[in-house]
Amino acid sequence: MSKWFYAISQILAAKKGISSLQLARSINVNRNTAWYLQHRIRKAMKEDLILKGIVEIDETYVGGSTTNMKQSYKKKRNPFKSGMVHKSPVLGMISRENKQVKLQVLSHADGKNIKPIVRATIESASKIVTDGFGGYFGLKEDFKTHVVLNHQKRILKKGEFHQSTIEGFFTMVKRAVFGQYHHISREHLQSYLDEIAFKSNYGNINSFDLLLRLGCARC
Repeated sequence: MSKWFYAISQILAAKKGISSLQLARSINVNRNTAWYLQHRIRKAMKEDLILKGIVEIDETYVGGSTTNMKQSYKKKRNPFKSGMVHKSPVLGMISRENKQVKLQVLSHADGKNIKPIVRATIESASKIVTDGFGGYFGLKEDFKTHVVLNHQKRILKKGEFHQSTIEGFFTMVKRAVFGQYHHISREHLQSYLDEIAFKSNYGNINSFDLLLRLGCARC
């Protein structure tokens, strides 16, 4: 039990994440045991948030270089021929009101996949901010306000509406993925994003106790 508690504290304290090798050395277990602990802890970090207020929405792609990557593996990572076929699309939503964030891996970055997630995650009385990507078309019918920023015309801000918060958060996510974990399979990418979002949403304020309660509730 002491190793579990120490592992939780180590993971929560590592802003950019901690690799299974680092965790194994810290709690004196083998790498496979550390990896198992990490994924059980990340499972408790998964949340069903409802965001409100001004909510910035954007999508990004997470994945490594295609250099030396087999063509069959590229297709496995993303079977669609358009877009960044070697990377996994991720939808990000962040509330300006309390800085809570939700990250969701997408099977494909299009309206069919994006809009149901946005509708389920954001309160209808909210004001949403997106770029001009067609996957967001039609969302103005579901929310109080839908502000569209045309990046092709260099329109990056309209009054208080911008996407700087979510874009900055994506930068931090990619630093964590590439700098700490180096390679994450698509199968486990969502759990890593859940960890990053959880630590951003709660910081060090009662996050240890909260995580224990969430973990016990899902046992």
